[in-house]
Amino acid sequence: MPTLYEQYPFDVELSRFTWDDMIKRYGDLAILRQPGRPDRWCSYCNARFSTEERLGGASNPVDRKVLISALTPDTGELLDPEPSEKDVLVTLELNDDGSPVMAGGMPVVDEIIKLYAPPGRVGPSRKQLYWRMQVRA
Repeated sequence: MPTLYEQYPFDVELSRFTWDDMIKRYGDLAILRQPGRPDRWCSYCNARFSTEERLGGASNPVDRKVLISALTPDTGELLDPEPSEKDVLVTLELNDDGSPVMAGGMPVVDEIIKLYAPPGRVGPSRKQLYWRMQVRA
């Protein structure tokens, strides 16, 4: 019989890479921008559901849910600093190969989306696998 002090059979690192791969496969490249901090590259994916919709209720059509990978697409390290409600999500225009369209050495902005609720950490024991965010254009 297992005790409470045995290692829980959950590989956080492997799960983080799995979620990162799925978000990259079905999502796009974006930037997390916060005043006074440098921009942070991230991978995001639109999640087209809400609790209200699943329960048959109405939801605000301008509200969206997005999933953001806990890993940065350029280094594979954890996002640092972690996302907060002070961030805005800057989506980018992308080429057919998934690379950002560049103009004057800077990526071309598609949309700037504000977070209107604190990001939700998803994962065991405060070890995030990905972030769930509520955004409004």
